[in-house]
Amino acid sequence: MGDVRGVPWRDAARKTGFCWVLCAAVAALLSPFRDLEGGLPVAAPVVMVLTRWFWERHRYWGAGIVAALAGSLVVGILVDLTWPHLGKLYADALATAVGAAVSIVTFTAVSRLTAPPSGSEARHNPH
Repeated sequence: MGDVRGVPWRDAARKTGFCWVLCAAVAALLSPFRDLEGGLPVAAPVVMVLTRWFWERHRYWGAGIVAALAGSLVVGILVDLTWPHLGKLYADALATAVGAAVSIVTFTAVSRLTAPPSGSEARHNPH
């Protein structure tokens, strides 16, 4: 594992699963309030989790920008497509979960293409 580049796929899979569970939990907690005008933000907790994951563990800036754009685009399109069928709360939850998955996969793939090997310093420095 000395030549791993970027975010490990296992880490990305765990974070994706956590985001899906978080979206379901937030939707369940907010379901009694789904008739409020304007609704409540389902995406906020997921964005906070992903921002913290990025900031504390994987600061690949280029990959982060590409992932944020891809995830946001998916959320915007999917909310518009599912809102009439699911209602605002559940459309937001589904779109946020799918957008988070797209964002994490994009982030992981781009980070692995652009990051230097993590073991390269160890191979060049024998001490």
